[in-house]
Amino acid sequence: MINRIVKRIYTVWKIRLDSPMNISGSENTLTDSDFIRNGSGELFIPGTSVAGAFRSYLNQKKDEEGIFGYSSGEKGFMSSVFFSDIYFDESISVSVRDGIRLDEDKIVQKKHKFDTEILETGACGKLYIECVIRERDQEANFYESLHRIAAGIQNGEIRFGAKKTRGFGKIRITEIYEKSFTKETGKEWTEFLKDQTNLSIYDNVSPEEYLHDLGETERRYLKITLPLRQKGGISIRKYSAQPNKADYEHITCRGVPVIPGSSWNGAIRSLAERILEELGCPGRNTLLDKWFGYVLDKNDKNIMQREKARRSMVTVGESVLSDPRGDRCVQIPVSRNRINRFDASTVNGALYSEIACFNGHTELEIYIEKKEDWTALTALLCLIMKDIRNGYLAVGGQTAIGRGIFTSDGEIRYSEPVNEAQCMEELCRVLDAAE
Repeated sequence: MINRIVKRIYTVWKIRLDSPMNISGSENTLTDSDFIRNGSGELFIPGTSVAGAFRSYLNQKKDEEGIFGYSSGEKGFMSSVFFSDIYFDESISVSVRDGIRLDEDKIVQKKHKFDTEILETGACGKLYIECVIRERDQEANFYESLHRIAAGIQNGEIRFGAKKTRGFGKIRITEIYEKSFTKETGKEWTEFLKDQTNLSIYDNVSPEEYLHDLGETERRYLKITLPLRQKGGISIRKYSAQPNKADYEHITCRGVPVIPGSSWNGAIRSLAERILEELGCPGRNTLLDKWFGYVLDKNDKNIMQREKARRSMVTVGESVLSDPRGDRCVQIPVSRNRINRFDASTVNGALYSEIACFNGHTELEIYIEKKEDWTALTALLCLIMKDIRNGYLAVGGQTAIGRGIFTSDGEIRYSEPVNEAQCMEELCRVLDAAE
């Protein structure tokens, strides 16, 4: 049966990176994981990655009908929505982020040092979307799906690339443009195709207005925000071999001091394991793997008995350090040397310098995916965040000399009402079942 096209809707989303991003290609020339580039060397987000992230967020299966098309036996139809690649403006900043894997004693494990090429926070680009509406289609479904996707982006629930659960890949829609055509405006559509990248021929719609008709939708994640203030300094090292530079300095993004999500996650998971051990939970490793995810080494003897990887239910954002006025926190150069314990003399060649950050204010953002036992996980993370703001959990290096300690700078905020007492009861039930 003929199902004619009756309308075409074109949408442009101007986006901005709210955190670093890495979408790896097949090359590892510059780092262990280079950002994907086209033939001209331009960085971009492939349309396949965009569509995959959106389809996953909407939970549309390959054999289920929806705007992304489906295939089930001899039945099916192609996708009715098309996404472009996302290219970025010229004013982008690319850097290399080092990574290591630590053991329980915070010692670097052998063969677990790596580096990643990242596109830094602040990069801007455009996503072009085309929706094809046919006679038997429900046009409202297209608008609802796109608006739900836009809401997922604005809420920080849809992310792109690698290390999404460690603070990478968060974007924000800053401007929206729309233009629609019917059979009666076919001539205008032909002219539109000649210059469809010209935003002046679209209708401008604010993101707030765009999402207004959607109303309150059920979020897939619970967001917890913890305002924090430094007590002393923090040092998450970025090394340098350049002359007249500090031997290492606190890690930055576009020159602004940050705390990577991977650093937060490592400290949080370590404390979670210690809490579960103190509570006498014999099945704590299983719970930690389920909640925080895991990746198996190729040499793991149990690799055939377990999944090769499991995605974390916890997404930890990258925190920006600033002072109370919104400026950067204080970065102080410090020179130190090693002392001979026998005669208290300076060890020859053991002088080094660093740049540490002091007096910073920040916010720790944690997103909890609402899957199995997520309320119990919420209770565990609430205990951990109370330890953080009481100064019992330090982040980064040199914690033995007072670095990486925080105190509360405000009340914990939830994206929706949370009954902490009920969550604690659920945690107790889950721990009893794990025994």
